[in-house]
Amino acid sequence: MSDDDPPPPRGAVRRGEGEVTQWPRGLVEYVPSGAAEVPPDPEEDRLLQRANLAGRLLAVLAGRGGEVASAIEELRRIDGLRRAGQRAEATARLDRLLATIDARSGALPPP
Repeated sequence: MSDDDPPPPRGAVRRGEGEVTQWPRGLVEYVPSGAAEVPPDPEEDRLLQRANLAGRLLAVLAGRGGEVASAIEELRRIDGLRRAGQRAEATARLDRLLATIDARSGALPPP
């Protein structure tokens, strides 16, 4: 492969799932298990990476004057579920939390 060749295609992303929220590579605290230019390893803890992303977004909301205490408590509950092996419930709750963060971020004035 030369420098002029296009990069190989990335792994498929399901419709409605952006790569940033599903595999937030390049963000602070993201811990990849492989090289950044290859699709994520199935063993990578996507749930943990997405929870880290939610925590970062909550920090941004708090910095813009948003109320985040209840969302942080929910993130703690999600982490407890993840650690207890209840991944399906943790994933569903994290999906709802990320949707809530997204909706609330649009309601705040720009920085």
